[in-house]
Amino acid sequence: MVSGVSVALDERKKRPTFEGALPFPEEHYRDLKRRHIIRLGLTYLAPLLILIVYFYFIYTALVTESRRLHLKAVAENQANTLDLFLSERLVNISNLIDDPKFQVPPSPESMERYLQKLISNSDAFVDVGFFDSTGIQTGYAGPYPSLENRNYASEPWYQTLKEQNQEYVITDIYLGFRELPHFTIAVWRIVNDQFVVLRATLSPNKIYEYIVSLEGAGEVLTAIVNRDGYYQLVTPHMGTPLESSAMVPPIEPRLGVEQVKIDGQTINYCYSWLKSADWALIVQQSSMAGGTSLSGIQLRLILISAFLLLFGVFMIVYRSRRLVEFQIESDRTRMQLEHAAKLASVGELAAGIAHEINNPLAVISEEAGLMKDLMNPEFGDPQPPQDLVVHLDNIEESVFRCRDITRKLLGFVRQTELDLKPHDIHVILNEVVDGILGPEIAVSNITVVREYGEHIPKLVTDKNQLLQVVLNIINNAVDAIGNAAGTITITTENTGKQVRIGIADTGGGMTSGQLDKIFMPFYTTKEVGKGTGLGLSVSYGIIKSFGGKIEVASEVGGGSTFTIVLPAKSKS
Repeated sequence: MVSGVSVALDERKKRPTFEGALPFPEEHYRDLKRRHIIRLGLTYLAPLLILIVYFYFIYTALVTESRRLHLKAVAENQANTLDLFLSERLVNISNLIDDPKFQVPPSPESMERYLQKLISNSDAFVDVGFFDSTGIQTGYAGPYPSLENRNYASEPWYQTLKEQNQEYVITDIYLGFRELPHFTIAVWRIVNDQFVVLRATLSPNKIYEYIVSLEGAGEVLTAIVNRDGYYQLVTPHMGTPLESSAMVPPIEPRLGVEQVKIDGQTINYCYSWLKSADWALIVQQSSMAGGTSLSGIQLRLILISAFLLLFGVFMIVYRSRRLVEFQIESDRTRMQLEHAAKLASVGELAAGIAHEINNPLAVISEEAGLMKDLMNPEFGDPQPPQDLVVHLDNIEESVFRCRDITRKLLGFVRQTELDLKPHDIHVILNEVVDGILGPEIAVSNITVVREYGEHIPKLVTDKNQLLQVVLNIINNAVDAIGNAAGTITITTENTGKQVRIGIADTGGGMTSGQLDKIFMPFYTTKEVGKGTGLGLSVSYGIIKSFGGKIEVASEVGGGSTFTIVLPAKSKS
């Protein structure tokens, strides 16, 4: 319980007045507040948390899908651009060999001129070579003059051109005679009835620089693999050229998204197969490209959610405190009603109590008069003191009898704090039947039948309040029977989880309309002046505060049965 409620409780406990008394201990209201917080939390915070989690997962899924589509678009765009780049380089070489002025075999000066023209088109070109029909590179221009007059007839790319009659070939990256990674683009023609080939090599570094300069390349890591899964072009963050790649995309579909596990980490990548070469361009999200705008949105969502949760917790705590304060006032009002009902019951019991007290008072009066006569000299010699002891004993016995009657009455009507202890329900029932209502029942034509069950556990309850409930119901049963002969049957039963206390009478019963109103304050079926209408209303509130209920069954002319149902909380 928060400090405000604790202070309020402490102030109420310090007041000696009836208005400041608490019907339950302070711990009860702390527990009540905890239960209110849990109930309100489940009612309001739980759905909010579910919505937050739901929208978080929806948002995450949307972000993931958005990034996936973005990666896919980047992969497709870069693949198309690289296809265009390679096609342009192929056109550059084809234009040279298709030039009517092309010399066969070309002179060294012509080869140098051809190389400069290629470099002017793209600085990715490294060198250029001319091959005769035997596969010997008879013309060369570039940084590796030792390659001139080398025989390439057994090289795979040359055999592909000659045997499969392909118009051009773009090779995978390889080392070749120069022992350095490079690509080859070669075209063949029939010139003067001879099979000749013009070949140019391209620098992998220049091509990769071109790729990473494309739009969107800064957000991704790009690599190119061949059909066998070997890197052709790759960033150092992913691997090295000619190294086997863990990411080997399928041939179909030509554009798609795949997953691969590398060192226990799941990586999503997008791929797109090129048209001009048997390569697949692969992109994956760069760890340095953060999607900062999306992270900012996510942070704002988290902050808004945290604010809503904190505000909800504050409102729940505040509302719980207000509910506890309202419950305290309600319990105090109920205490006042209970006390008023007790006073009303005492008024109804006054005639029986007065009759019960008159009997011992009459004995006292008779014994005192007799003692006066025995000590009066006019009636003879005074009696010795020892002969008066028996009369004094009778007086003392009658005084104690009056004391017991008034003590029970005061104990019932006195306002006390709630005292929860284990009590035997049969003792409480007998105290009402034999003690408080004993005199009234004794002079009436009513028979009380007790059918107590076995193994009835002790109930953790407040004896005074439960006694008041039983008294109200039995007193109503007596009034319902009236002056006619009748029977009140009291039963007890243990159902395992509940203890049921039944009080049945053979009175006139009630109509269905009366049954609907009997627990309403100030409603009574008795004649004017014979009831306050508070007894059953207060009794219902008491039993409900114990976690139980009161069931009623009645039939006009067939009597009524009130059943008190309480939770069976037993203590050994």
